[in-house]
Formats: sequence, C-alpha cells, structure tokens
Amino acid sequence: MPQAPTEELPHRARVVPFRFADVGIINVILLPIRITIWIGVWVFALIATLAYSYLRSLPGADALYRAATKASSYILLRSAGFRVRIVGAALADDLASTTKNRHAVVANHIAVYDPWTLMCAVGPVAFVARQGLFGVPVVGRVLTAMGAVGVDRRATASPGGGGARREISERLSGDAEVRWPLLIFPEGATTTGRGLAAFRSGAFAPRAPVLPVVISYTCPSGFDLSYTDNQSTASAVLWHFVRSLLERGKTIDVRVLEPLRPTPLMRTDAATYAGAVRAAMLDAMPGARDWHDWDNRRMRDAWYGADAASKD
Repeated sequence: MPQAPTEELPHRARVVPFRFADVGIINVILLPIRITIWIGVWVFALIATLAYSYLRSLPGADALYRAATKASSYILLRSAGFRVRIVGAALADDLASTTKNRHAVVANHIAVYDPWTLMCAVGPVAFVARQGLFGVPVVGRVLTAMGAVGVDRRATASPGGGGARREISERLSGDAEVRWPLLIFPEGATTTGRGLAAFRSGAFAPRAPVLPVVISYTCPSGFDLSYTDNQSTASAVLWHFVRSLLERGKTIDVRVLEPLRPTPLMRTDAATYAGAVRAAMLDAMPGARDWHDWDNRRMRDAWYGADAASKD
C-alpha cells in the first residue's frame, strides 16, 4: 500500500544517505586544502575588517573594502566547492547610489553561507546581531564599525518585532551616517529554502526602500544544505559542514530583485509592506511553498520544544 507523501515543513530537512559516489576521490583529497583556504580567507576578512574599522575615514577606503569583501566572499564560497550564479547585482549598486545605503537588503535565510552569499552579490552589509556579541572583544568592534544593529531575541520574540523594530527604525531612518545597507532575514530563522515562512514586520516599520534577494542552494545528490533540524547537536553540525565541503556539483543561485518602495497604503501599515515584499520574493521562487502560518515563534517551538523560551 503506497504511503502518503510527507508534509513539507520549513524546518524539516530532507534525509539523504551519504554515498561515496556523490563525493568522489578528488573531493576527499581536496578537503584539507578547502579547510585551509577557508581558514585563510577568514583570517584575511578579519584583518581587512579590523583595518577598515580604523582607516574608514580615509579617501577610497569604502571602495577598497567593498571590493575586498566581494572578492573574499566569492573565494570562500568557491573554495567550499560552490558554483555561484548571480542575477541582478547591478540593481544593488543602483539602489545604493540613490539611498546612500539607507535601505534594507531582505533575503530568505537557509544556511550559514548566506551572509557570504549576499556579500558576494551586493557587497558589504551591516547585520542585525545578538546584543551580547557587541561585548565580545574584536567581534564587537567589527559589528560597531559595520553599523550593525543589536537586538535581544528573547525580548523580541513576538511577531511584531518589539525592540528589534525600534532599533531597525533608528538605523534606517535616523540621521547618523550609514556606510552599508542593513541585512535582514525577516523569517527570523533558517528554513530549508523550499518556501517562505511568515515575515516579521520589524524590518519594514521604517518604510525605507527594500532590496529583495532570493537565495537557493542545490546539490545533485539531493543533500540538504540548509541549517535546520539536521543540525541539532554539535557533532551533527560538524558532520554537515564536512559533508557540505565533500559533496560535488553544488550551486548557489542568487537573484537580486527590483527594489521596492512603500506605497501610501504601505506607509500606514508595516505588515502590508512586508506582505508585498514577501509576495515578490515568492513569485521569484518557482514551486516554492507558502508557509504563511509558520512564524518565528512556531519554528522556534518546533526546533527547541520546551527549551524554546531560553534560547537566544
């Protein structure tokens, strides 16, 4: 008797058994080389960002750092074995020239590679980061130099965004100098990338222009590259990372969509603005699931169960 198809859930990764045929001897030989390159690129990026944090007032510093960020992000992804395909990168440059970077880059969130994928396409971005990271030596300085927004996720777990809405509004509509656009993952958590979960509206409260970006990862073996329920333990995270490096034929597709600006109606309601951006992104994802009833809180509960409230 045939089994009913399993429901596709935003946090449920597909289980694909490891097969050496999907890896090949070449990728096994290249594994230590790829890890070495990863470490080298990380060190370079850290040094470049720290140098920029001290020298950014010099003429040409922004352009040099932008070029270094895009190049190092591309090298990092290529060293991991990804083929990177980008469509619409010029739209990011055009919007930055008109908004002076006072806009948000809004993307779906799938894997740990997402920030580098986006920086490869649109250049440096400022992050929405956990408030506690600003107190970490070096990390805090880097985040501050990039204009990152610090939020406490436990205090902003409501669908409306709470404190995150306020912090993002100040970043996008304030008077302070803005060097890079703000990167926001409005789903609030990673999904498998085969659809879109509900958007939190905090990113859209300032009614600032938005640059939507859609990311997708594909692997010929069917291996799920997303950071979802396949990485519930430290050993699972490590194995997933190693297998990601070993799998061959991996592709990252990045599609930068036309910028969106709020209509008069959207200016009165952030949720309406968020819905319009989400609809545009869904249209750019053929066959994508519409997980509109899965918000950040529901996904956290599904991931962590009774421990969800204690997770930051």
